[in-house]
Amino acid sequence: MSGCCLAEFVGWSALAIIAANSLYNVCHFIYTTFLGRLLGHGIDLKSCGPWAVVTGATDGIGKSFAKQLAAARLNVVLISRNSTKLQKVADEIKSEYSSIQVKTIAVDFTESQKIYNTLRDELNKLQIGILVNNVGMLIGFGQRFGNIEDDKGIHDIINCNVLSMARMCHIVLPQMTQRKKGVIVNVGSLTSTIPTPYLTIYGATKAFVDKFSRDLAAEVKSLGVTIQTVHPGYVATNMASHMKPSLVSPHPDTFAAATLNTLGLEQRTAGYWTHKIQLYFTDLANFFVPRHVLEKGAIKHFGELKKAALKKTSR
Repeated sequence: MSGCCLAEFVGWSALAIIAANSLYNVCHFIYTTFLGRLLGHGIDLKSCGPWAVVTGATDGIGKSFAKQLAAARLNVVLISRNSTKLQKVADEIKSEYSSIQVKTIAVDFTESQKIYNTLRDELNKLQIGILVNNVGMLIGFGQRFGNIEDDKGIHDIINCNVLSMARMCHIVLPQMTQRKKGVIVNVGSLTSTIPTPYLTIYGATKAFVDKFSRDLAAEVKSLGVTIQTVHPGYVATNMASHMKPSLVSPHPDTFAAATLNTLGLEQRTAGYWTHKIQLYFTDLANFFVPRHVLEKGAIKHFGELKKAALKKTSR
């Protein structure tokens, strides 16, 4: 084969591989987003166990997950730090779904060891089928890490975003592996998949969620337990107060429902369909685009978001 023919063969082969991969990704997207549940595939939430646990359950995505799980006729444990808000959400859920039980546990995930003793004692009394590790916090938005003056906040965000997920998994996994069934959903962020200068510590905590969850999923898959990592983009919550519900930033109820529909169909997902597209192109960009170009784009993006947030609060 001549050099010209070889180059042509390699070129066409590369195009064929790219086309096949693109076709697979499109088909996978359609199946996991729209067809899988319609065909009866995925995980039956009720079959996992009678109780679901949601951390950070009083607002935003966490509250929406709790409501969706209650709608699936699962008893729900709501965990957050504000007992008044917990009771309010519990009352809302019980008024709409009177046949289920709702339990509340008020703990602050920025605190240390003793809260996990409380959680272990309470949760070991229940047969937990689903755990949603949603609790999280954000500090230092738009700031250089070295300029963050909130020393306690640095400690708190690691406790809340990293330690809480690992400890909660460690509490519920033994009973799940013993029964050979159960689901854990760990909520990360699209920020874990891209450079996040000026959002450094938040992005790093969410990168831990991704790595930890994927490795843990490999550990327990043969034991009948499903671990799913979810990487939302912008959702119209208090944390992203500058965003209005839209196709790009869905309402938390819309996001939670879409994410639960992917259980058993995707191990690593962005949950909502437009966020899935964002995750795909983000992963693609990390492969093809030089990192320094991505970093410059991120600095510009977060700078614009900070200006928009400051403009909104100054009104």
